Amino acid sequence: MAKKEFIGISSEYDRLRIARVQVIKGGIKLMGVETLDMPYPIVKFSEGTSDPKGLATEFDDFFEVDTKSKDTLDDFPELTGEDDTSSKPKSPVSSSLDDNFDMTRVDEDSDVVTDNEKLIADYLKKIGRKKLHIGLHIPFGKTTFQFVKNVDPDKMRKSERIDFFNEKLRPIHNEDPEPDHYSWTKAADNACLIAYNRNDTSLINLFEVAETYYKGKLMINERLPDESIWAGLVRANYNLAPDDITGIIAIGETSSRIMFMKGSEILNILPIIPDGENSVDILNTIFSKILFEIDKGELPKLNRVLIARSAKFSEKVKPYFEKQFDEIEVDYLTLHPQRVTYADDILDSPVYLQPYLSAIGAAWAASRLNEKEFSQLVLLPEYLREKQRSLKIAWHGIIILILIALTPLFINNMYLSKSAELQQLEQQVRITENQIEELRPIATMTEDLVADYQVIQAEIDRLLELARYSQKWSEVLTSLNDGISQIPQLWLTSLRTSDEHINLTGISLTREQIPVLARLFTDANIQQVSETELREQPVYTFAMQANNYRQDIEEFLLDMPQVEFDFEQGTVIELDFTYAPEPAEIRERELVAGGNRAANNTPVFEQQQVVQEDSDPEPRGSEEEITTADNEAERIAGIQETRNTVSPEETVPPALPRFGLRGPEDEIFIGAYTIVLHSIPDSSRAAAEYQMLKDEGYKATLWQAEIEEGQLNWRIGVGLFQEIPDAVNAVSELPEPYRDNHFIVRIR
Repeated sequence: MAKKEFIGISSEYDRLRIARVQVIKGGIKLMGVETLDMPYPIVKFSEGTSDPKGLATEFDDFFEVDTKSKDTLDDFPELTGEDDTSSKPKSPVSSSLDDNFDMTRVDEDSDVVTDNEKLIADYLKKIGRKKLHIGLHIPFGKTTFQFVKNVDPDKMRKSERIDFFNEKLRPIHNEDPEPDHYSWTKAADNACLIAYNRNDTSLINLFEVAETYYKGKLMINERLPDESIWAGLVRANYNLAPDDITGIIAIGETSSRIMFMKGSEILNILPIIPDGENSVDILNTIFSKILFEIDKGELPKLNRVLIARSAKFSEKVKPYFEKQFDEIEVDYLTLHPQRVTYADDILDSPVYLQPYLSAIGAAWAASRLNEKEFSQLVLLPEYLREKQRSLKIAWHGIIILILIALTPLFINNMYLSKSAELQQLEQQVRITENQIEELRPIATMTEDLVADYQVIQAEIDRLLELARYSQKWSEVLTSLNDGISQIPQLWLTSLRTSDEHINLTGISLTREQIPVLARLFTDANIQQVSETELREQPVYTFAMQANNYRQDIEEFLLDMPQVEFDFEQGTVIELDFTYAPEPAEIRERELVAGGNRAANNTPVFEQQQVVQEDSDPEPRGSEEEITTADNEAERIAGIQETRNTVSPEETVPPALPRFGLRGPEDEIFIGAYTIVLHSIPDSSRAAAEYQMLKDEGYKATLWQAEIEEGQLNWRIGVGLFQEIPDAVNAVSELPEPYRDNHFIVRIR
């Protein structure tokens, strides 16, 4: 990446002097100097001619010198052209100065653009940078200077300082000065130097218009009077003792300037001299003014004289003043070789670089290197400062900066507190890690035990799942066997299960026996009955489906003792292996017993959320399939008498309850058969039906049964019967609505 370049520009009537510098370690590097001739004048006069104090001719009256006389330089024939050396050929340096260094001269007959602004824009484009930093000068004589002794504006408030400057500048310029028009700095001998420039903005205007033709951005960093630039160059390139008096001489085309420095401070700036290189007596005039200052006592001594600008007198000025001041150092204002280096194509000669000193100083000031030496009398308008200021800090910006400054203190305080807290936590972590290491063997053993426990528990869960409904076939086949054993001349040919249904097919010698088989189940449908012959005897084949055969079968849930291990305390909770009936079983027994005891009182039932099913079971079969209850009872009773053996399950226990359809009964016999007349989910209605049957003299039974998973119904049955045929025979004694709308079930 190319280093940043800074461009300094000075103006002379219709030409620009340009210097380009780069900041390097220990100083600057002069990259190039050029002269750019303008097609039109930049300003009407490049050098000032005003003399606001009227002191330009004061020394003439004092010394009675005629500045127009040519006889005063007889001792210096070289100034009048009478020296023999005048006929000698000029040196290359002198020739180059006489040619005005026209490196980029524009001929009148060329087709190059004629506008000053476009010419500058084209030149800047050749530099090839998107952003250029520029320093401008104010030609000497355009700025008026005023010294005020024993005043320090820094100690004044802002309003007092403005009033002070207005008071000093108003009488001279006949108007209240704008803040952009003046600047001030501390001068030697505890004085204040005020610089005022109002009308010379032509160079700024020129570059502002040129920027519109230039695609990049122009940053005008500094704008200084020539007098301030020369003083800055002296400070930056010479070692000045505090009491050294340095005189600076500048000779222009139409005017000249003399100024003095004491140490590094400006001591005095004499009024502009209205004569320049066009006057052959200008050197005598300058010498007389210096003597006048010495005679007035303003200069206690003079240590050196530096020539900042001499125009066509470059080779004559130094010998003249060396002869006049034989004990004083006289030299051109020279750039110090340790602080300024040069590009290869630049001639390191004070005479060659003298016309570019203002441009070099402006570029040096724009780089902000040695800022204290240069930027003491800046006259850059405020609108340019605001325009080019990338970061504008208002009051809130200052507050933010203060907060930013306080942030490290806050962060440091927070860091210390968090560091102490972190140390405590680290100590706790170390203690905890030690405890973990001590308990790690126990934890490992515990993990092994837990793993074994989980394996055993999984096996137990699998066994319990397999044991559920393990008695299904035992219960179903027992019920089916008990029922079929009471129905003669009926055989089953097949038995299949599908989900919750049992499909039965068989053969019966009589049609009337088939509905009796269907009543063995809570919900059974006779799907088909057909007559055929078997061994030349008429028989009836049938197909039947028993729906939801599990509703009367209790789940086989093994009461496994649960081992409860406290993993935190490491203790085993003792198990209780004594049998405890399930709450549902206790509730069913209490309901059944309570229903029988409440002969004259209406029982109170808990309200439960159940799924509603059909209020009453449908009648089994058609009229053709069902015989009268009397004939069926007689036939079954006859069959019962012919039986010779009784199975152990049919043995009547010693303490038998009173069986029958009617009569009071205090306790119900679990395992007896009853005729179910109602199976409904509504507990209130069930209680009412139960009480009504008891009032009619029936042995009424009320209990709750699970029809499906999660669905509970209240069942109301009448009668207690030891065998199914007894219940079948009792059906004929029921009222007409219940004879065909009932089913027989064993109480469980």
